[in-house]
Amino acid sequence: ESTLWAAENGFHLLTSSVIQSRESTDFDREQHAQIQLFRAHHADGDRARVSQGLVVIPTDTANAEQRERYLAYAASRAHRVGVPHGPKRMLFAPALVGPSTQIADTLLTSHAFADVDEVAFALPFTFDEADYVQILEDIAGILAPLLGWRPTALPTA
Repeated sequence: ESTLWAAENGFHLLTSSVIQSRESTDFDREQHAQIQLFRAHHADGDRARVSQGLVVIPTDTANAEQRERYLAYAASRAHRVGVPHGPKRMLFAPALVGPSTQIADTLLTSHAFADVDEVAFALPFTFDEADYVQILEDIAGILAPLLGWRPTALPTA
């Protein structure tokens, strides 16, 4: 209902790592259908702006302890993936943890990711500052370029 309401009222859509299941337990399929529904009912059609929020944790420069903690974090949430929860049949996306090449392959084969205009990578709330620095540096320096992102030069004073 909120997807239709946003489309009919000319809003942008932020689809996240938790969505309502309508027909299946396949998160990518359901999210892709949500994006298509939004654009089918938005006045701007295929040009309507859609953002996607996902938990992404690249491990390229992580040390062994960090990798272990990140994999444990993803494992602690894995039981939620692929199973509708509650009366609204909420689906959870998996946390994408691993080398940037693996994460990029997963995203580049995702139907939903292919349809969004931008992505917001969410970070877990329980990690240390050093973890966030490592994750953000891997995202900006390794993962994002694999997905086609290029930094914009800052204006000179």
